[in-house]
Amino acid sequence: MKNILILIKNNLKVSILKKPVGFIVSLIAPVLILFIMLKIINFNSGYINIGIIDNDNSKTSSTILNSIKNYEGFNIREVKKEDKKNLFAENSINAVIEIDSNFEENLINGDTDLVKLTSVENDDIGTLIKTIINEQMININNISMAAEGNKDVYYKALNNYSNDSYLEIKKENLNDLYEEYTFSQIFVGFIIMFMLIRGMTTSYRVFNEKEENVYTRIFMAPIKTYEYYLADIISGYLSILMQVIFGVLGIKFLNINVGISSFELFIILSLLGLVSISLGVCCRAFSKSKNDASNIFNFANMLMVMVGGAFVPIDLMPPIIEKISYFTPVRWAMESIIAIQQGSNLTNIYKYLGIIVLFAVAFFVVGIYKTSKEEKIFMIN
Repeated sequence: MKNILILIKNNLKVSILKKPVGFIVSLIAPVLILFIMLKIINFNSGYINIGIIDNDNSKTSSTILNSIKNYEGFNIREVKKEDKKNLFAENSINAVIEIDSNFEENLINGDTDLVKLTSVENDDIGTLIKTIINEQMININNISMAAEGNKDVYYKALNNYSNDSYLEIKKENLNDLYEEYTFSQIFVGFIIMFMLIRGMTTSYRVFNEKEENVYTRIFMAPIKTYEYYLADIISGYLSILMQVIFGVLGIKFLNINVGISSFELFIILSLLGLVSISLGVCCRAFSKSKNDASNIFNFANMLMVMVGGAFVPIDLMPPIIEKISYFTPVRWAMESIIAIQQGSNLTNIYKYLGIIVLFAVAFFVVGIYKTSKEEKIFMIN
């Protein structure tokens, strides 16, 4: 066990510190691609982006703005008045709610101050937000009229109203989510592609160590063959898990609505990571050199990603391709994601997850069997 831990530590050290810039770039590359894609296709991740300019910062203005924040599907952020035009031009926001200073004071004194709303012309989003604000303003105006200028009475009534009024909008029509979920599946597809690439990259280590004669020196030490390869697999998988974590955090950071929780996505991708590392082991076992392994793996990688539904939605595939996709682990990962998007949970998709694990086991068994035969020849020679 001690030898395995030493080898894992050494493998990670070589993978990360030998080319630290390349390692970091490879980790963040999927997130950068997602960010660029968001800018190119103007995908708003299923959220309505609302800018807030609160010049009053009063209890009344907070009550109105909190009523907007309570709605699911709204992404609220504070913006500056001078940035409003640029944010609309960049499609970063769908609407801006602006409240002037002295808004609350004027309201208590009987003056009717309107909340300013700016949105894209003829936009249904602006109409929706305006309806919500008008509903709040009617209620708050009634409170103000009842208080008759008495601030203590007004604030007490406003507090009661704030505590009792809670509004929530839930997206329940899956047809409305079809487009955004389709895009989000493509984003996940990029993470899967980079995971698979990393699986092969970690498998190159054996070829590099053979070329540098490190491989022979290791086996001259008191290290068994299974310890060497087990450490290689574990360290490679840890590297892939880093890719998964960065990918999941990137999706969360970019507010991409995948339709499943970060934990569920992490579990699915982590299991697919086993396939990535096992496929690398299998391709390496049938290759004489790093170039041979790279060619075999690249073919298998692109086949699984394209046919498995990572980039092309499964329901858009020709019937023959759709049938072939069942023989790829990526198809079952995408099926797992789609199932959860439609209301299932991890316990409901255990069969899909089990099939992914079976793919990993199959690749491992074939790769290890072929490698063990090659190692016997190597030891004899």
